[in-house]
Amino acid sequence: MFNITNYFEHPTRPGYYIFKFYEKDHANYFEELLNQKNIWFESSIDNENRTTYLYGIKLNDYENVISINYLVSAKYRKKTVSNKYVRIVIYAITLGVVALAIYGALKSKS
Repeated sequence: MFNITNYFEHPTRPGYYIFKFYEKDHANYFEELLNQKNIWFESSIDNENRTTYLYGIKLNDYENVISINYLVSAKYRKKTVSNKYVRIVIYAITLGVVALAIYGALKSKS
């Protein structure tokens, strides 16, 4: 089954989840946040095809670790449109379309 998240149930140990990261800085930040919250974890590095940083988390801590995982994603997220000028053009076009829609709605009522 296709999984777009970076976590899954441990395949052989019930009651555990595995969180995986491909970038070292993401993994280090994740580990730092786990340590700050005093959450127990196991970690390992898989170098088979691509370096993968793996963290085993107990099911009891799952909800807290999901929040930490979101913080890691938020810190390292990339902008959808990275080029500043293209982003400005997209915002301008969107604003223009919304303005025309409002103008059209107001004109149709009179």
